[in-house]
Formats: sequence, C-alpha cells, structure tokens
Amino acid sequence: MIGVKSWIPVAGAVVGLAAFGGLALAAPASSSVLLKSELFGNIPSVTVRGVASATAPWVVDGHLTLTRTHLSASGTWLVIPQGYMSTGAQVPKSLVGTTVGVPKLVADITDAQGKDVITAPVTLSKKGTFSFNISLNLTGPIGDPVVLIGPPGKTAHSIGAWFASTNFLNQYGDATPSMIKSWTHSSSSGSSSYGSTKAGSSGSTTSKSSGGW
Repeated sequence: MIGVKSWIPVAGAVVGLAAFGGLALAAPASSSVLLKSELFGNIPSVTVRGVASATAPWVVDGHLTLTRTHLSASGTWLVIPQGYMSTGAQVPKSLVGTTVGVPKLVADITDAQGKDVITAPVTLSKKGTFSFNISLNLTGPIGDPVVLIGPPGKTAHSIGAWFASTNFLNQYGDATPSMIKSWTHSSSSGSSSYGSTKAGSSGSTTSKSSGGW
C-alpha cells in the first residue's frame, strides 16, 4: 500500500493502476465495467490490501459499479451490529445500530500490487445511508480491483479503516484444472516452492490505525 494517496475529483491527478497478477484486463472502452459487486460489512482484525478493518463489526446493504471513468456506490444500514469487537468483548449496547457519529466516508480503489486512489469524502447519514458518484480517469492495465469504504484517515488523502468492501474473497481459494496442471508440471520440473510469489487477497500485513471505530 503506497503511503500517499490521491484524491479523485481532479481527473488528471489519477495515475493508472499498475498491472495485476491473475485477472489482468486489456484496456477497455471507458464505459466498460471493471467491477460490479455487492458491498459487504467488515470483520474486525482483517486487513485488506494494507488497510485494517474497524475494531467494531459493521454491516451494510449496498452495491458498487466501477468503470475507468466512474465510481458509483450506494448503501444503507451501514451501522454497527450486535457481535464482538476485535478485543473479543461484546459490542456495547450503546453502539448497536449506530454509526457512532462518523460523518464522512471515502472509497479506496486498490489493486493487487498495493497501489490505490482515494475519493473525496461523501456524507454518511446517522441511519447509515451514503452515495458515491465520482468521475475517474483510470488508465493502463487494470484487474482484480477491490474497493474499500471507510472514514477518512487522520492524515490527508488517506482512509482510516474499512467498514465495507466489495467481495475481496472472490476467486480466492478456488482451484481450476489448468492451475493444478500448471503447478504439477512446475513441481515435476524441480520446483520446491511452498507458496505463490503473489500475495493473497488480504495483501500486506502492515495495517493502519482503525481509529477505534
């Protein structure tokens, strides 16, 4: 995860996402859909692409569509449910069903190699309703994007934690005949590797402060 991230309202400031392993896509027309996904609430103590989840669980009902020129995402009921905090303690009753007063959200568009761009913030209502309608200018090879949604970080142009995300587990852990055949051939050729050189969907283990949400 790169340390300095770019706001998106100025389209020219967006640098093309780097090539991904796995599902690299050829540069499509600007209107082609790169990602269409439901949104899912977080799990405490889970880091995705270098961004730590909030210390409390969150749930959401929402969806997201990403193209090279536009990010559209909306949701409701983005709130803290009953459950357990990252410490193992139960979520306090006073927090259940609330947004704990978080006023703004940003979206972090990430790639598998740790590069990302972050949108300008949008409003989160007290009932957990939000909407992103952001113009983009993404260029270059793009594949396997994951979008994380959470409050702005303590430093400029950053995300503090993720409350909701697209399906970062999509295709993670799936085996296909072609994959197995390729690995078996590599093993018979003398390879002794016990793992892939590419990080899994959770990305870097270095996490940012969740800010106590």
